[in-house]
Amino acid sequence: MTNELETAAAASAGGWLRFRRRQADIPPGTPCANCETPLVGTYCHACGQLAENFNKSIWKLGKEALESFFHLDGRLAHTLPRLIARPHRLTRDYLDGKRAFQVPPLRMFLVILLLTFVVGQCALRGGTTDELVRQAGTSAGDSQSALDQARAEIAADESLTESERRIAEAALERNWGGIVAGVTTVQEANRIIQEEADDPADRESASAFETWLTDRLEAVQAEPRRFSLLLAVWAQRVVMLMLPVSALILACMFFWRREVFLFDHLIFSMHSLSFQLLLITTSFLLAMGIGPVAWNLLWLSPVHLFVHMKGAYRSGTAMTLLRMSVLFTATVIAGSFMLLLWLFLAFNEMAG
Repeated sequence: MTNELETAAAASAGGWLRFRRRQADIPPGTPCANCETPLVGTYCHACGQLAENFNKSIWKLGKEALESFFHLDGRLAHTLPRLIARPHRLTRDYLDGKRAFQVPPLRMFLVILLLTFVVGQCALRGGTTDELVRQAGTSAGDSQSALDQARAEIAADESLTESERRIAEAALERNWGGIVAGVTTVQEANRIIQEEADDPADRESASAFETWLTDRLEAVQAEPRRFSLLLAVWAQRVVMLMLPVSALILACMFFWRREVFLFDHLIFSMHSLSFQLLLITTSFLLAMGIGPVAWNLLWLSPVHLFVHMKGAYRSGTAMTLLRMSVLFTATVIAGSFMLLLWLFLAFNEMAG
């Protein structure tokens, strides 16, 4: 179960990429092949089976496949501009029951979230490749000179113990095995010293934690690609928590308004987070072409949130700004816990 987000987003995207047939392949009045009910339209009104003749040429099959893949549901063209320019109207219309023209909020959120991860990974890999190319172009003589100078400074530093010096040299040479071995040696020495001073309960607890930490450090050193994959997988899972967390924060800020329900906060959160993720995706794409200046687009985030919140909740300017500050503070706190949870879950699974 490592592709939950991809599966959910692919299922959600099906509503955007399905091909709407203008007419049935089988003439009306023909018995349905499944239940033999006379057909009156594109689908059988009794069992729901498509009235389709599968005896088709390769050319017709290929044409329908292309149409099915490239056809976009008209709701997408109606929803995205409103999400960007008039998000409050989009949310209010959905809450007021005007939903036929809209892409379902959860479907849009899942697909955009998947798109953000895909584009972000491509952009980060591209940036890493560019950095490696730049480093490869650096003079070999200058690099060796800097390396020798760093080694000399480590050797001349009398404050370092022998174990610390070995760890520093291994880090300089990017020898992850040497780093893990050095850290393990230092931890073992510290453990022996603490065993003489601590009581048995403390020694047992410290030993269990050191064993847990050492096992996972060794696993990360042995399988760095697996650790990167786990970070990506758990990032997708943890980011999904943004939706209920955001809705709960909003519920706390509007708890006295009896006409606003948790469902309303969920719809608002889906629309708002969809735009924020779309903005991040756009910034990633532009940054690959024009550089870091593209990230200035993120200044649109608070402007969009202000317009969205003020119109969707029909509140005044002062109260909207106050709620935005509370939402920002609560989001930073919740985001910090989610970041720690993400790192812990990925690190913990390395020994699994």
